[in-house]
Amino acid sequence: MNWRIIASILLLIAAGGFAVTAWAIPEINRKRAAPFLAAFASAESKYGLPPDLLNRVAYQESRYNPAAVSLVGAKGLMQFMPATAKDFGIDPLDPFQSIDAAGKYLAQLFKMFNSWPLAIAAYNWGPGNMRKHLTKHGGLNVAALPDETRKYLSIATDIGVS
Repeated sequence: MNWRIIASILLLIAAGGFAVTAWAIPEINRKRAAPFLAAFASAESKYGLPPDLLNRVAYQESRYNPAAVSLVGAKGLMQFMPATAKDFGIDPLDPFQSIDAAGKYLAQLFKMFNSWPLAIAAYNWGPGNMRKHLTKHGGLNVAALPDETRKYLSIATDIGVS
């Protein structure tokens, strides 16, 4: 089945009373995501995040690979830079520590920017870079964002937050 067609299929899991939605991702990645879905939902509930946000960030960051290491040194499922992982007191290669810390971090970024798209973009690009961008451009200038960060904005659109 074409993975784009299955975008409309909802996968509901019983996980501590949480329902997690599956969206348009290839079958292989849905299987990789399965061990983490309950943790995503739990952290989203704990930190007041929109449903599916952590699931989408994990897909964008590492395609659900808890051992991923980027060219710039970000590690794990949620791709924490070493300094950020240290700030949160986590092992970035532990997916469950990483998921919880990512939830906490995104909640902090939302409080900082009062916008889910900006918080999501800052998760990728860093809050300092996002603040500089907003100051320089007098607000969000999508065309002036790095390519990778622009892709992050699709997460906000896909989960319907602003």
